[in-house]
Amino acid sequence: MESEKVTASMMLLRVSQFQTDADMSITRETAERLQTLTGHTSDVTSCDFAPNFNLITASSDKTIRIWEWIPGTGFTETSNSPLRGHKYGVTCVRVSPQGSMFASASIDGTAVLWNLQAATKIYTMVQVNGDAIRVCRFAPDSSVLITEGDNGAICIWDLVHRNLIRTIFVHEGTTQGLAFTPDSQYFVSGCSLEIIIVWHLQDCLDTTNDGPVSPACEVDNAHDLGILGMDISNNFRIDDEDPFTKYYTLAVCGNSDEISIWTIKATTVPKHRNSENFVSIEPTGTFSGHTSAVTCVKFSGSGLNLLSCSLDKLIKVWDMNGATLFTLQGHQRYVNCVAFSRDMSLIISGSNDKSVIIWDMTSALTLESELKTHAMARAEGVQEEMVMNADAQDTVELVEKIEDLFEGAINSCSIFNTLVATGSSDKMIRLFNISEDNTLEESTLSPIEGHSYSVNHVEFNSEGTMLATCSLDGWTNIWNPSNGDKINCIPENKLSVKVCSFSPDGKYLITAGDDEVANIWEVETMELICNLEGHSDAITSARFSPDNAIIVTICANSDFRLWVMDNNFFIRDDAHDLGILDCDFSPNLEPIPNSHLIEVQNYLLVTSGNDGFVKLWTITLPKGEDDEVLFEHVEVKLWRNLQGHGGNVYCVRFSPGAGELVCSTSTDRQARIWSVYSASCLHVLDHDSIVTSCAFSQNCEILITGCLDKTLWVWKLPQQLVFQTVVAAKLKSRVKILADWSVHEVLKWITDVGLTEIRENVLNTCLDGEKIIRYSEEELASGLEIEDEELLEKVLNELRWLKQDEHYFNSTYWTKVEEIPDEYICPITQEIMREPVTISDGFTYEKQAITEWFMSGKYTSPMTNLTLENTDYQLNRDLRDEIHKYLYNTDE
Repeated sequence: MESEKVTASMMLLRVSQFQTDADMSITRETAERLQTLTGHTSDVTSCDFAPNFNLITASSDKTIRIWEWIPGTGFTETSNSPLRGHKYGVTCVRVSPQGSMFASASIDGTAVLWNLQAATKIYTMVQVNGDAIRVCRFAPDSSVLITEGDNGAICIWDLVHRNLIRTIFVHEGTTQGLAFTPDSQYFVSGCSLEIIIVWHLQDCLDTTNDGPVSPACEVDNAHDLGILGMDISNNFRIDDEDPFTKYYTLAVCGNSDEISIWTIKATTVPKHRNSENFVSIEPTGTFSGHTSAVTCVKFSGSGLNLLSCSLDKLIKVWDMNGATLFTLQGHQRYVNCVAFSRDMSLIISGSNDKSVIIWDMTSALTLESELKTHAMARAEGVQEEMVMNADAQDTVELVEKIEDLFEGAINSCSIFNTLVATGSSDKMIRLFNISEDNTLEESTLSPIEGHSYSVNHVEFNSEGTMLATCSLDGWTNIWNPSNGDKINCIPENKLSVKVCSFSPDGKYLITAGDDEVANIWEVETMELICNLEGHSDAITSARFSPDNAIIVTICANSDFRLWVMDNNFFIRDDAHDLGILDCDFSPNLEPIPNSHLIEVQNYLLVTSGNDGFVKLWTITLPKGEDDEVLFEHVEVKLWRNLQGHGGNVYCVRFSPGAGELVCSTSTDRQARIWSVYSASCLHVLDHDSIVTSCAFSQNCEILITGCLDKTLWVWKLPQQLVFQTVVAAKLKSRVKILADWSVHEVLKWITDVGLTEIRENVLNTCLDGEKIIRYSEEELASGLEIEDEELLEKVLNELRWLKQDEHYFNSTYWTKVEEIPDEYICPITQEIMREPVTISDGFTYEKQAITEWFMSGKYTSPMTNLTLENTDYQLNRDLRDEIHKYLYNTDE
């Protein structure tokens, strides 16, 4: 496409391809001191900018201070500053990539995740052994936070599930160097013993790998006298000859007076279904100019300039050829930290002299100036109060205790939407409706009489159109819960039937009990499909996996078995001492965080037993050619062992959606709510008697428990806990790189971008991420065989945008490009959007930004401050297409 002038979109592309551009690189000869901040009472150890020009500073005085720009006075402390969340000096602060959160680290051995707007704690992380933390960094995709410190340990924290994923012990010296590559694929660590190590992030995150993690590459004697800091440029390069090879630029500083520059070469080698990575690191230059130890280095957002500070009291700005563009001097003692604002108009520096200096890079700002941001409506007091209230309401509330209705112990309960069913020892099935105030109102259809002895189990099907009940009388009945009529029944068993469970698709029902046999029935005809035989004691529970693929049965003699219909392909003996009492499958078909293996299907199973334990098991089924499941190669591992109950654990249930929570009930008169991914007990609910059963509502707002003493308890879960489960259901911890996309992921992508009409073409060509990267547009067009020219052009545009987004796009490059249409700017990040999505408030945001907003615990609109109806979002395709055309200069 011809053009008489260089457009903004062409500037982005050239910069992304590692070609310098005057508008993206600093060409000024100096910067002016704009303001000096003097709030701290000890040395300023760390500083960072948020997207809206807010400042975060930290000090050895144990405080964190938040500053906002007010025209007329300049930077002023916010009303909720200072924050005193640490017991000892704060060593590091870092704002999250999308600006909704920030993290702080301290000598006290803790790192704290904060809500930036409300200045409230979200989550506290404790370094292994409680040793001092010196540095913390967010992955650019906001999925994880890494902390390092005095003991050399690298702690990797999952920010979606808020748990420690892995601790790596390799460094023997103090680790203060830490940086991520801009695509979140790698991170680099450096220590006081002059060692630099490059890590493949996915290897470190994979919880299915029990063994130690090997570095991608390592360099000894990398920096004289030890490493104090490092940073990686956003400006990475793709190899012209090999699109699977990337080059990253690393800057390292330390106790010498030089800054060393390194090039990291990373090649992704696609294999069948998964890729391997080959990494090397080589020194490529040295920046000399300081006269003492260099304490901090930071790249600009464009990656084309480097900022440094030193014990020599100087601040220097460099170009990428190693030339000093200018030197700033204003502190009375050594300088600890520096940072660019995201639009590169300001520099901040913090010093041992207890001051923070703001430097103007434009030479045009005064304290009266308006710092340009794209407006986002704010009502700080309202929003702060709402978030703080959410944090305060962190207890489970007992809504109602029903104790004068049942005439026998409550053995089972089930919930579908607002309908509750119970089965009890008084032979009765009772139905309740959940009212607006979360209390229960018994249905006019209740009680339902249909069994001659105690009702052992009740369960709705996935659509709520049927209710199955089974009893000590040996009968299993199916009811219509809308009118109380019996739809069907299963022939009488001579012994007690303990469980009846629908398959998720509603086609089958499994029953089992004291006769040691499980039976599978077709629901529509009540035809017996098969018998599952092999247990040597009563079967206490049976469940279908969420995809209907496998079945688990558990037994009173401590073993559980996995089946494909009547094929028993796995037996686990001695799963619990003294017998297993209950089990449940996680509804999440990707239950293992950060596992990117695509040739396997993972399931998560929870079991409970007479030993008082709740156990989580991973079930991994490998796939062969054509995605055929290889059942004979199944691998089952004990993943978590949840301890806390003081008696037999009768019942266990996963929460709906992402399966973030497990509830367990016990003879110790307690129900416990567990976090699946942190393996911690979140809440203990005390009762007056043995707790026999539990059930979550589908929105996870209500938990119901039944007891041996004939009482039914209704609990309201904390709003923040409910919100976290809803958000987690929408989030994956990390997004795969394009090279690792399977055909299935390409199909999902074409659905997202509105190209479902080429589904068959994609399937016929087995189009995956590797082929999208490797082949040219002409080759892809030929392979897809799309005859409609207009459709073909649309497809090629989408593929071109996908590859450019994967390789080149970094929104921070655009912070210096003027006259971007306001509608292209995300209200949260103040940067141009990559994946614009519209949420229930009617406004459009960058997908990653609104995702991080939710992760920070906010459930209000960023624009109106009103509580959101839900956390759903929809891709704004029209706006996305406009942005892509603007960026990549594409004709209609």
